[in-house]
Amino acid sequence: MKYATFHPDGTLNLRLIKGTHVIPDDAIEVDSVLWQKLICEADGIWTLGTDGEITKQPFPVIEQTREDIERLRLGAYAEPVSGSDRFFAEANRMQVMGEPGWEAVRDAGIKRFNEIQALYQWPE
Repeated sequence: MKYATFHPDGTLNLRLIKGTHVIPDDAIEVDSVLWQKLICEADGIWTLGTDGEITKQPFPVIEQTREDIERLRLGAYAEPVSGSDRFFAEANRMQVMGEPGWEAVRDAGIKRFNEIQALYQWPE
């Protein structure tokens, strides 16, 4: 038998299994279909309504500011494996040391830079 408990505001608190957990008096028994959803579907907020029905509410949409987008872009540019900064640093080093092929590395950096800007677009 499987159970769920909820916070005073109605949001999901715990998922419990009889025999494994101590089941509090206010726990609500859930069937296997709902249990599977409770443990697998993390794309919303599970709530207990005043009618006793357990439903999933969508996450609230939070608008991102320019500062939020700038922070995301800077982090993505500097990411050691998939960022654009690594290409520019390598191209710069190659050019200074007279190594061939630095233009292709620079172009890869420009391409990745543009991809990051497209991924994190400025808010309207």
